[in-house]
Amino acid sequence: MPDIFCLLNHELTPKQKEELYSLFGAKNIIYPPASISALWAGIPVDKGLTKALLEPFTAWLQEAKPTDTLILQGEHSATFALADFALQRGLIPVCAVTERVAHEVQEGEKVYRYYVFEHICFRKYQNYKDLG
Repeated sequence: MPDIFCLLNHELTPKQKEELYSLFGAKNIIYPPASISALWAGIPVDKGLTKALLEPFTAWLQEAKPTDTLILQGEHSATFALADFALQRGLIPVCAVTERVAHEVQEGEKVYRYYVFEHICFRKYQNYKDLG
């Protein structure tokens, strides 16, 4: 049974956990230490990525075994780089697919819009050349 490594900016929902246990055969869901979660939530936007910048995440993933799953979402370029890292190590990187529903409320001349995101499924990151 695979371990599930979770690198997100939020906790998994009950529906997401159920999918991981039932469809992915998860044994354990492993979150990073708070210090790594804080780094992930604060990827700098003012400079390019480097291996040194991503080293705390790749070091944390060293305990993952090939065929373990990595749920990965965050800043786009860092996510892409870590999905590539995971694929090279034989991990299975996935992202959460959600449906976004917009709601609007009008109060006089002001219109407020907010979004509700609902989990649909997890989808594997794949190389373009491997898509059907």
